[in-house]
Amino acid sequence: MKTLRIIFSTLFLVAVFQVNAQEKYEIVDGAGYLVLSGKSNTSSWMLKSNQLKGDAQMVMDGEILQHLSRVIVNIDASTIINEQNKRMTRKAQSTLLTDDNPMVTFFAYGFSRINDEPLQMHGNLYMAGKNVDLVFKFTTRMQDEIVWIVAEANTLFSDFGLEPPTDFGGAVQCKDEIKIEVQLPLVKASNIK
Repeated sequence: MKTLRIIFSTLFLVAVFQVNAQEKYEIVDGAGYLVLSGKSNTSSWMLKSNQLKGDAQMVMDGEILQHLSRVIVNIDASTIINEQNKRMTRKAQSTLLTDDNPMVTFFAYGFSRINDEPLQMHGNLYMAGKNVDLVFKFTTRMQDEIVWIVAEANTLFSDFGLEPPTDFGGAVQCKDEIKIEVQLPLVKASNIK
């Protein structure tokens, strides 16, 4: 029984050390982005926002990611636009129900790697009033004092309970598939001036 208590105490101390060793990183304003893209029966489409707010709790060992407990990103849905096509922006914001759901939230936690495959993290995307669980493949790199996390996942309009948008009386029909790309530049909260 005494041995069991010692083992549990040791495990508890290791867990406490791991939590305390994590550092908070915040997104650099205006440098990251979220992209939603897909195809229609006539062309490809893309919507983008670079107005990301949020942070991450992680442990870096030099340039190597050792532990990532969570990432949270909030995006004002009205900033997700197509800069070249205002009509597409209006159609997309109508489809994504931005008036009723003004915030898109990306939340991810933990990561795993199997052999030489890309890193993966489980996440959740709240968009158009619905939460959808996703698995994001991602990479990390260091540039100066910034940790870049680049993640992507695939989902469907129908996963969010949405009909793929159409335009011009149904002549243009978007496919159900959506690709999500997130690029996050993160800097230690203690380094932000």
